[in-house]
Amino acid sequence: MDAMQFRQELERRLAVLEDPAYDDAARTDLPVRDLIALLTAGIALVGTLLAWGYPW
Repeated sequence: MDAMQFRQELERRLAVLEDPAYDDAARTDLPVRDLIALLTAGIALVGTLLAWGYPW
């Protein structure tokens, strides 16, 4: 894929995402259970990094 094809495909995909009629269920209907799981995983990751002495 050359640069021109890449740019056209990128613009096409962005236009689809920016369309007001586009309904992304992953963004609008994410269950609370999944949000809690993501938050827990994030906290566990940060805790692990701190325990191993990751330099912030």
